[in-house]
Amino acid sequence: MTHEEARLLIGAAPGECSDLLAAHVAGCAECALFQQQMRRMDQDLARLLSAPLPPRAAARVLPLPVVRRTQAPRRTGVPGRLAMAASFALCVGLATLFWTLRPQPSLAAGVLQHIEWESASWSTVAPMTAAATEPVLSRAGVSLDPDDMTVTYARTCLFDGHWVPHLVVHTDQGPVTVMVLRQERIKGRRAFRQNGYSGVLVPAAAGGTLAVVARGDTDLDAVTRTLDAHLHWTR
Repeated sequence: MTHEEARLLIGAAPGECSDLLAAHVAGCAECALFQQQMRRMDQDLARLLSAPLPPRAAARVLPLPVVRRTQAPRRTGVPGRLAMAASFALCVGLATLFWTLRPQPSLAAGVLQHIEWESASWSTVAPMTAAATEPVLSRAGVSLDPDDMTVTYARTCLFDGHWVPHLVVHTDQGPVTVMVLRQERIKGRRAFRQNGYSGVLVPAAAGGTLAVVARGDTDLDAVTRTLDAHLHWTR
């Protein structure tokens, strides 16, 4: 059973576990952690749905008195239109302010969290064959020159609701993690550093974002240039 198959089964039914899935989870720390998180989320959702609704206060419906009055003439002059325009502008302004100031999830933080979940990927040193890495890359519409880049880890991972390639590539400066995020759009290069990791997010020419992360101090710009020369966008 592959990582993709295991996580699809876990996501579909977190509380169920066949013998084949149990055997995979027993030997895969990443999928075991994913199963724990999905089960915890499933339990939280079940508790939320089973919680009783608060009691509704008794209410009496009283008939409103009928008041007859003469109809006032409608005012359609300029002051009324100005008031309506001002109200509309105020609503648009408040909506824009709320949209701008709302909490924004950090793409860099999400990448680092995902890499920490799959921390065992750094310890793999045996080179993978092109036949093993090609299916992972082709799903995202990319390919990698197998003779120029040494890939030791290649998985299709669930990231922010999308299945994306997660690679560990060995370079002259050591291993780096590469994630191809076709669904993400950024305007320019973003560098980040946290918890002993250094990383960079680079917009891809064909659309999407390339995330490159290393442990410690690494010339990520040089690594990104090397990757860009050997990573090809097929669609």
